[in-house]
Amino acid sequence: MRFRYAFKEAMSGFKRSRLSAFASIFVLIVSLLSMGTFVIVGYNVNRLIKMIKEKIEIEVFIKDGRTKEQIDSLKKIVKSFDEVEDVIYISKEEAAKIFEKEFGEDIFSVLDFNPLPASFKIKLKEGFRTSRGVESVVGKLRKIPDFEDVKYRRLLLRIIERRFQILSWAFLGGGILLSLISILLIVNTIRLSIYAKRKLIKIMQLVGATRGFIMLPFLIQGLLQGLIAGILSAMIIYTMLRVVIPQFPDDVVSSVNIPDLFFPALFLLGLVLGFVGSWIAARKYITYKLIS
Repeated sequence: MRFRYAFKEAMSGFKRSRLSAFASIFVLIVSLLSMGTFVIVGYNVNRLIKMIKEKIEIEVFIKDGRTKEQIDSLKKIVKSFDEVEDVIYISKEEAAKIFEKEFGEDIFSVLDFNPLPASFKIKLKEGFRTSRGVESVVGKLRKIPDFEDVKYRRLLLRIIERRFQILSWAFLGGGILLSLISILLIVNTIRLSIYAKRKLIKIMQLVGATRGFIMLPFLIQGLLQGLIAGILSAMIIYTMLRVVIPQFPDDVVSSVNIPDLFFPALFLLGLVLGFVGSWIAARKYITYKLIS
């Protein structure tokens, strides 16, 4: 009975402040669409960065004259590092074949000997594919006297991390700003509803209604706004993913993915924003001073 009354009053609040309610729903939809787009773009950029980082390897060159037993021992030492996932040995002969494949010319047609050193290609574990993780491994490798030189794509790794950090802060800032705008509009809508019902609220207070009972219709009104915005924004994003994105080239389509809980999270975010806005408005404006 209590909930039925609260729901009925919430719907009447929509009718009394119809224009502001639609305005707040519209802005909330735009906010959810923007934040949803941020999430999808950020998620796919993160996947791309992970794929690039997986290809970043440390290459350490072994000094000439090392026996097979020494090389096997070095490989075990490197593989024992906490950061290392795998170690691949490249012999001098294999290095010559790689040179021929990449440059289209046999090294022995240029020189009478093979100057290319044997090496290890080192792949790091996922949690250590960062500048700090790579530097840690490189520092350990340079302390081993059997290694001649250590190479890795230092500049590329730092550029990737710097760009990703900037992008992350931009997405976070944009999401917070849009959330605040949405909440402020919902606060304004609920404030107008409270003002329109000020006489009824006064009567309810006089007969002993609790503040929670008076606030409930306005909280439901905010939740409904969030729910409507969440459903409509999810429908728009789903349509974009199923209708618009497939019109792009296949390589673009195949690279676009969404997180598993994306749509439930979008619904929940709409509800949270609606509830927070209505709760702030109800707590602030349902006071004896306002309606007396």
